Amino acid sequence: MTQDGGHLIALLDDHWRPRQLWPLRQEWRPLLQRLLADEGSWIALLQSRAPQESPLPRPTDIALTRALARSLRPLDLRLADHVIEAGAARFSFRAAGLL
Repeated sequence: MTQDGGHLIALLDDHWRPRQLWPLRQEWRPLLQRLLADEGSWIALLQSRAPQESPLPRPTDIALTRALARSLRPLDLRLADHVIEAGAARFSFRAAGLL
């Protein structure tokens, strides 16, 4: 995915496989323009942590996921999942029923 602590936005195809990946940065207006221009409707947030860390979500991860899902809804974009990887361990917000 990314360096430890990094976030990526993945534009997903019809089978929910990543078609394109972009780093999530503070200023994400250019990223939003790309997402809208591509006419995709599903995206995923991918996050990586150091292998020795827990993949369980922190309060900031939950807040980011909720804010992103709310922000995308009026644009007819939907958040398919937020996946946190830490070494071989993985946490999926969708699998945990949080999306």
